[in-house]
Amino acid sequence: MIKIGDYEKIMSDRNLFNQIVYTSLSDALDLLEKRREDPVLVATINKHLNVKIPQIFKDKKCAIMARQLATPNYENRTFISIAQKNGLDPVFIEYFNDKFTSNNKYKHSLGQLNIKNDISKNNNETVEKIKIVDFSKYDGKKLKDVKTLWGEPLVDFHKNLFKLYDLDNFSFFNELDWYKKNNEKPIDFYVKFFLLVSCYGILFENFLWSKDNSESKFTKEVILPAIEIVENITGVKPIIVPIDPLDTETDSFWYEHLPVVKEVIK
Repeated sequence: MIKIGDYEKIMSDRNLFNQIVYTSLSDALDLLEKRREDPVLVATINKHLNVKIPQIFKDKKCAIMARQLATPNYENRTFISIAQKNGLDPVFIEYFNDKFTSNNKYKHSLGQLNIKNDISKNNNETVEKIKIVDFSKYDGKKLKDVKTLWGEPLVDFHKNLFKLYDLDNFSFFNELDWYKKNNEKPIDFYVKFFLLVSCYGILFENFLWSKDNSESKFTKEVILPAIEIVENITGVKPIIVPIDPLDTETDSFWYEHLPVVKEVIK
């Protein structure tokens, strides 16, 4: 296991970053099996988590995707497919108390849908953007309080989108049913979260990386230190698998929906 040390160096070397943060899917499947059966490791994790482990993570081999509000965009549909093909139960951990903002790519895509239409006459793919939320009205409000332009709760709208796709055998899990945030720093939550995915599930996530990307500041100041703390506590790193391919993690196609979603846009 590579020792985490100089965060600046890690953030400037993509290969090093990948080795520090990620685990291949094949290795992750093996590690999950072994760690769940390691009584010393499980006891250590339970002690430091100091919160009740959700039963779903005890009973099933879970693939975990953490999204403030899940929606069946291309990324999340890909997650469900990969998990199920590898014998894992897909679980979306959601947090509706988080703030809605137009400055975050994912949250913006919840309020303005990117819909991939059929290929045009010029053989080009077209993406239609349909705004369904008044951003100026709801910027900074909690996700659970945001409504669409026609008055439907945004949470309900995105839940209903899943019914339009041919998707089944996955679960939603409200983060507040496991961990209630107080006034602690973000790193405190991520230490708990990474302890959870050290033996109770496999986290699927692509963390933003680039020494010149302002959005990667969170990765350097929160994600890497939290991983290091968990390694120091347990002697193992969290099981985090990227959604391939890594070099497209900031591309907009991850946020795209299919035209079928137009059926519920009023």
